Amino acid sequence: MNRYVVLAAALVVALIIGAAAFSMLDRPTEIDYRLATGRAHLDAENYLAVLKTLRDLPGSQNRGPETHSYLGAAYLRLHLYQAAIKEFEEAAKLRPRRSDPWIGLASSYIELGDGQKAVDEAKRATDVEKSSADAWIMLGRAQWQQKNLDEAEKAGLKARELSPQNPAVSALLLHVYFDRNQPDKFQAELDRNSRPTRDVQDLAVRFFIRQGRFARAYELKARYDKTAVDRSILETELALQREPDKMEQYPQYIRNLVRAQRFAEAIDAARKYRGPVALDLELGKSYWMMAQKNDAIQAFQRASAGLIHKLSAEVALAALTGDIPHWKEAYRAERVEQDYFVLSRLEDVLPKASPMIRSFIYRYAGIFDASFYNKAAEEANHVLDQEPENFDALMTLGTAYHRLGRLDDATRYVELARQVYPRNAEPLSRLANLAVSRPGGDPRKIVDLMEQAVKIEPNNASYLFNLGWTYDQLGETKKAADLYQRAIRASPLSFEAMNNLALIYGSGGEPDRALPLLEQAVRTDPENEAVYFNFANYHVRRRDWKPAIEDYDRALQLNPANSAASIEKGRIFLELSRNEDALESLNHALEIDTHSFDAYILLSSAYEKLGHVKEAIAAAEEAQRIRSQAPEVSAALDRLKGTGPPGPADKKDSAK
Repeated sequence: MNRYVVLAAALVVALIIGAAAFSMLDRPTEIDYRLATGRAHLDAENYLAVLKTLRDLPGSQNRGPETHSYLGAAYLRLHLYQAAIKEFEEAAKLRPRRSDPWIGLASSYIELGDGQKAVDEAKRATDVEKSSADAWIMLGRAQWQQKNLDEAEKAGLKARELSPQNPAVSALLLHVYFDRNQPDKFQAELDRNSRPTRDVQDLAVRFFIRQGRFARAYELKARYDKTAVDRSILETELALQREPDKMEQYPQYIRNLVRAQRFAEAIDAARKYRGPVALDLELGKSYWMMAQKNDAIQAFQRASAGLIHKLSAEVALAALTGDIPHWKEAYRAERVEQDYFVLSRLEDVLPKASPMIRSFIYRYAGIFDASFYNKAAEEANHVLDQEPENFDALMTLGTAYHRLGRLDDATRYVELARQVYPRNAEPLSRLANLAVSRPGGDPRKIVDLMEQAVKIEPNNASYLFNLGWTYDQLGETKKAADLYQRAIRASPLSFEAMNNLALIYGSGGEPDRALPLLEQAVRTDPENEAVYFNFANYHVRRRDWKPAIEDYDRALQLNPANSAASIEKGRIFLELSRNEDALESLNHALEIDTHSFDAYILLSSAYEKLGHVKEAIAAAEEAQRIRSQAPEVSAALDRLKGTGPPGPADKKDSAK
């Protein structure tokens, strides 16, 4: 939901800029100039400059409603929501018959997750300006956040009457129809949206997946990505014409050719590639679509043996061959990935499939949309009606109910599997994981279950890691290190084991022992964000800032929604006194997660170092909103408000 509701903040900024343009004609020249400058900075998304330009206007009588609205919009875009609320409230007091401050308040409360307050403020906006489409859109968003879907639709349709071509109206209605599971209305609304935003595109793909139209979802995703994919293919082809031996260009090029459904070209390009990245999964897809079944099977078998794409490869083999053992093998994969192509091939399998295979298919679809776990459980129960002790059905029920948060139901079925199959390690491991999911679980009981699983399958990397992690949490570092080492020997994909073992080596004064582990992880899966994040953490512990930043950047390239990487980059920039870079990185983290305590604490420090004390206080107050009892927040607020010991900026000033 974050990416959708953040559009409300952008709407508020645009609305306030437009609304204030008509209200400055009778202002004194100085105020007119300052407001025009502030508006220009808002247009340029230079929000700190807005604050600097407007907040020190001479004389409180000059702080008119436009000034407060501009300041509120700037604070809103800087994720300083409580400061934004204060400014919008002042604007509303001075000009209560304008909708924009009420819209600003509603947007702020939406970001804070306070849906009822957002509804109240948005209703005020519609009361004072019934002809404002933006006010009705904001009311619809607030009602949608509150799950008042009927009211959200009414508000959206009212906004459409006022602004028929407004894309924000379409986005609102699509979210309502998605949540109400109204496929006819969703499809009709999608058809009239000729230029869907990225958020709407993602929602449309999710919609067709949820409807079980997997092939349509894949087709739509390919269409939405087509322009970017075609551009990337062309750029790579031009680069390869200049440097045909530049092997690092090939992996993404081949993937893009498959995404563009240029399968013969993908096969041809793969023959030219002589690099370390395994491309068997893409070859398998290409051969499959070229009706070369045997070649496809062999490619998928190689991909499965390579472990990285084992889940996708085994599901593809199950769809291609109809052999149920491939489904069983798929769910032993260590790495989970979403492959829309593979999912699309399952739609034709479903109608003729047995209840057991349907349960496996829905279990796989649950990776894309959790609602399918209900269907997986339903099909598995059909299997149990005929075969009450079917192991795969019992474990599918355990998995499905665990994912749905029904821990008691999950435990009941997994416990039955353990009783019927006492020499199988999987129920023991799953019972331990279920116990970990419960608050106040007995650590020794968890350890006992995990040790039994490891005893039965001593070379299962997942079981070894889970037991090692548990010992790590209990402070038994030596046992944890031994189990992490065994997990790494058992599987090259034991990235968490590598990272945790590297941490143990680092804290034990042996940082050089960590380096080979991290290098091995990068070699094994060079396109996994986790390996670069772990490597960056290693560099941070050694205070090697440049390679740390590079690795965090690589993690963000692979997953722009990795808020932790942005936070850690911000931490490094503060260490290097690159405070403006820190602000940018931390604000990016807050675009992803507006409830990040660490991001706000660091943001407060960045503002303090830049001399923006008011914003430093505002950021600390946002951190306090998230963790009200955190001692570091109290200390920061005391210092910033002049009641505690001086911070870095104060010490520098006093030295002068």
